Amino acid sequence: MEKKHNGLKLKLVQRLTNIKMTKAYRTTSHEALCVLTGMTPILIGLESQAKIYHNTRGNEKGETYDAPKHYSQWNHPTDALELKEKRKEGECTIEVYTDGRILVGGVGSDIAIFENSQMSHQMFYKLADECSKNQAEQLAIVKALEKLKDFSHLQGPFRTAAVDTDSKITVDSIANPRNHQYLIELIRDEVRRLQKDNWSIHFTWVKAHNDNVGNEIADQLAKKAVSGRDGKTAYSRKYRKVQ
Repeated sequence: MEKKHNGLKLKLVQRLTNIKMTKAYRTTSHEALCVLTGMTPILIGLESQAKIYHNTRGNEKGETYDAPKHYSQWNHPTDALELKEKRKEGECTIEVYTDGRILVGGVGSDIAIFENSQMSHQMFYKLADECSKNQAEQLAIVKALEKLKDFSHLQGPFRTAAVDTDSKITVDSIANPRNHQYLIELIRDEVRRLQKDNWSIHFTWVKAHNDNVGNEIADQLAKKAVSGRDGKTAYSRKYRKVQ
């Protein structure tokens, strides 16, 4: 692709296809034809795929990176997830508090789950040292949503859960339909699964260290997860942004 004549051959194929689709004049520019058909210019598309390949499978060390989900696996736009926000305290039967932490010992995720204001579950997970705080926050949400399947005793209107996180970036990422990062897509998949099982899931941003009992418990669990050096690593996709 570094040689111009290779790119011209590929553009020619796409150009002929676009002309047939639009019935435009043969003098119409390649860029204009792509706009009319809504197709990504082939060179831009190939460059994007090459970068994703390098970040996920093409690196020399064989490491796995937290690259965006491939577009062929995206959900249809009509299946876009509508983010629900908790309107008041006590609205949901289940309250989930999550937190992610980076300390000297490593990266940790934690979850504190309350049922009718009573603590029911505490969980914490250790991530690879190369992971980011946002990944730790998002992994905690994924694990918390997976845990809700154990609350089968709740039925009907009691199947309501609120996920409280102090990560504004994570809440905004879930709500952004253009964000297809791996963990964000996992969160959406879990919410869809729960909705099919008659659960109502709400997301709320809570201010960190604001005398919130659930958030403080989650914060302490995150520190415990980080200190567990010998614990099993729950997530190892390294954080590396696709440029």
